[in-house]
Amino acid sequence: MNFIDDTVNWCKGEIFEGKMSLLFGMVMLILSFVYFKWGSTPGARAMFLPLLVIAILTISAGIYLVNTNQKRIPRYESQFKENPQQFLESEKMRTEDFIRWYPITQKIFFVVMIAGMLCLILSHSSIIRAIGIAVMLLVLYVFVLDHFSEERAIFYYSKIIEHSLN
Repeated sequence: MNFIDDTVNWCKGEIFEGKMSLLFGMVMLILSFVYFKWGSTPGARAMFLPLLVIAILTISAGIYLVNTNQKRIPRYESQFKENPQQFLESEKMRTEDFIRWYPITQKIFFVVMIAGMLCLILSHSSIIRAIGIAVMLLVLYVFVLDHFSEERAIFYYSKIIEHSLN
């Protein structure tokens, strides 16, 4: 298999992840309007805005992932055709740079998850509790997204190393 095929597969994985983000965002958008329309308690009514924010964030992330990676594929293919060895080295450096960030983002979002839990547990305000629930939901989304992104990045990096040795 040619290295560019591994790169295209990595981009396609990012596009799939973007589509899942779009799907999650659309579900959150629908849920926010369901809470707005049929929510009858203060807590249910308070969920509208936090869920709407999650929907906007995840839809935006999904659009970004899909558009960016669709544009990357032809650019990567042309860079690979021009100079395969230089492309391989640049991908190795780029991948090493963002793989380092995964443990850091996991720790940051763990702290954000705790903050969301504290909002839910320590507050009696409907809006603060709704924000806490939304923050925990958003962090769960980020953990899932980050997990599969990290797995795909490590797999891609192993392919880079494999092709570097050949």
